[in-house]
Parts: sequence; C-alpha cells; structure tokens
Amino acid sequence: MMVNESFIDERQQVVIFRIGDDYLSCPISQVREIIQLQEVTPVPSTPDTVRGIINRRGDITTILDLPKLLNIDTELDENNSQLMILYDEDEDIGVMVSEVTEIPTVDRDDIDEPSKALETPVNEKYLEGILKEEGKLILLTDLLAMVASIAGKDIEKAEAAAGNI
Repeated sequence: MMVNESFIDERQQVVIFRIGDDYLSCPISQVREIIQLQEVTPVPSTPDTVRGIINRRGDITTILDLPKLLNIDTELDENNSQLMILYDEDEDIGVMVSEVTEIPTVDRDDIDEPSKALETPVNEKYLEGILKEEGKLILLTDLLAMVASIAGKDIEKAEAAAGNI
C-alpha cells in the first residue's frame, strides 16, 4: 500500500522530529525554519496548548506545545527544545518539539498507508502514512492542517490576549 499521492511527491524531503520517545514527520514544504527555542513570553488566559509568544526578527510568533496539542505525555523544557516555524499564510506559528533528528529524502514507495486499526478522528484526518527509517516507524503527518484545525481557536485566543497585554 502507498501513501496518498496528492500529499507527497514521488521523492521528497521530510522533517523527522521527536516528541519524548515518539517520532513523527511532515513534508519539509510545511516547515519554514527550525531554530533553537528561545525564551517564550507566556500569555495569560490562553489554553495549555499555547506556550506563549516570541519576537522573531520583529515578528510575533505564537508558540504551541505540540505534545499537549497531541495529548502526548511529555513535558518539554524550553532550554532543551527546538522550534519548527510552520508555513502559514495568515500568521507565524511555531511548534515545540524535543528535537529535529533529520531531514531525509524519501521515496513515496517507502511510506506505507496507516492501518485501519489506527483510525481515530485525529489520525484519519492528519496521519498520512508510516515511514520506515533506520529501523524506526515514523508517523508521517499533515502537521500544518493538524495545527490549523486542532489549535486554531487556541491561537486566536492567544493573539487576542497578547493584543490586550
């Protein structure tokens, strides 16, 4: 079985990242840049999934705690985490991850469709495949769609609260 051909090209780069002991990935086309996380300014009255905001070269970027967003039981330390800034036309969004481990080029044939047993409302919409890389199974996600859908209201609340500071 192969992954959705409209989601990933025949051969393309993916960003593999770790959250605690879990490995996930997304197409590199969804990631603008990867940086070491700097000090995050908390914004009062925002959901737990919103870690806060940062000033990145004059642009205010909303920072999401990806483990909390995905209900992964891992607490990220701001001093030892990396930040993936996502491509989004409307706003700057960053997601915290434990680390970005590699950015390999993969063939679509090396990505399997997820099992029907993995179908949950989140997985059905955003899990695009299973990547086999160096003996590990890595979930290939549509990270941008996931963040926009799951955290959309949280981001709006953070921006509104930040505007009132």
